[in-house]
Amino acid sequence: IYVCITELSDESGSCVYNKTGIITQYSPVITGEINVGFLNGNNKWSVTIILIYDSGLEIISMKPKDISTFDVQRGDVVVQDSTTGRVCFTCIFIEGSQSLGCSIEYLCTRTEYNGQLNINRPLGSQNVTKCIDGIYTSDYNISFYDIEHDGVINYQPAYQ
Repeated sequence: IYVCITELSDESGSCVYNKTGIITQYSPVITGEINVGFLNGNNKWSVTIILIYDSGLEIISMKPKDISTFDVQRGDVVVQDSTTGRVCFTCIFIEGSQSLGCSIEYLCTRTEYNGQLNINRPLGSQNVTKCIDGIYTSDYNISFYDIEHDGVINYQPAYQ
């Protein structure tokens, strides 16, 4: 088995982590754990796993899986009332995050109406939600950002 982790923004595709291991017994499910503590925070990574025969012939190459080391792991948007334009934003944080919250930017692609809101997070909360009125039906680009432990917004999108 061969594992390679690359930084998504690195066009060269160079592995920042690679490991080769041996599987001695066939199993339909192979499990394992990779300690990714060495990956610097606030970045997106791609993990590729390839199974190889002893002869060197590649037998299975999994589609790369993207992972994130941002505090905000996912963002959700729910329209609660299209008449008032009431929309709720939820930020979901990685376990153990020290982030103070998340910042959300939204831009209407038709009218260029835009806005930003910050959601403060009680320490230890896995997710936080904030609802606002006035975001009417249209197409929006929405980006979620970490508010770091020192209160600074990291304007590299954690989730889009």
